[in-house]
Amino acid sequence: QMAAKLREARDALDRQMDQERKMNEMLQSLQRQVVRQERLAAVGLLVSGVAHEVNNPLQGILGTAELLEQETSLSKQALEEIAFLKTQAGRAREIIRNLSRFSSQQSGPPALLDLNDVIKEVVQLRQGDLDSARVTLDVQVSSHRKVYANFTELEQVMLNFVINAQQSIEGSRAVGRVLIRLLDVGKKVRLEVHDNGPGVKKEDEAKLFQPFFTTKPVGKGTGLGLSVSYGIIDAYGGTIGFSKDDWGGATFFFELPAAETDHDHANDRPAVLHGSV
Repeated sequence: QMAAKLREARDALDRQMDQERKMNEMLQSLQRQVVRQERLAAVGLLVSGVAHEVNNPLQGILGTAELLEQETSLSKQALEEIAFLKTQAGRAREIIRNLSRFSSQQSGPPALLDLNDVIKEVVQLRQGDLDSARVTLDVQVSSHRKVYANFTELEQVMLNFVINAQQSIEGSRAVGRVLIRLLDVGKKVRLEVHDNGPGVKKEDEAKLFQPFFTTKPVGKGTGLGLSVSYGIIDAYGGTIGFSKDDWGGATFFFELPAAETDHDHANDRPAVLHGSV
């Protein structure tokens, strides 16, 4: 009896230690999230002022360049230089827009929407470019539950995922393949974008959602896409993240609370579409 009691006490102690370990891991994870959110909030306050101050002189530069372009006495070389100026100013303006979006996530009132509609829109926008890059796009849909969010914002998040996947593949010699999956995970709807590119380096994983971090060549990215996406999904009480996939590439995903958690989709069959939806 004493041996049995000792075993029970040891088992109880093991369970308690295991629970404490899990609680410590959860606490550390929450602490990291709080630190990240505080950093993002601080950056958001900073860039909102910077974006406003930079945007005004930038508009003046663009306006002046367009006026100069109308001069008939300019040489071909001068016109080419003005066109280059406009291109670079336009890129700077796009960065300013992303900065403004980062500091103020809401672009419109949220509403009930089906992520299938977002997928269709993004596929329509990117299909031609993916075909030109010889990247095969597959879509697997097994959820029809709605979420409460803004359509344009979720479209932007998904576009960031798909564009990053395509650029990752183009930077490698792999046969291009991208897979979009939509599925239910408990009371949440999960959207995933898989690619068979080279994946993300171990040392870069922790920095993926930090503002201005990018692994792309100069001129190819601003480093704001994923950080803006993080802010959008976080504002709706969702989660966003990264993982390695079975192809050796990267999977970027987000989860949002389902608006219809009690709806029964037991009879829904997964739809697998190739190339378009």
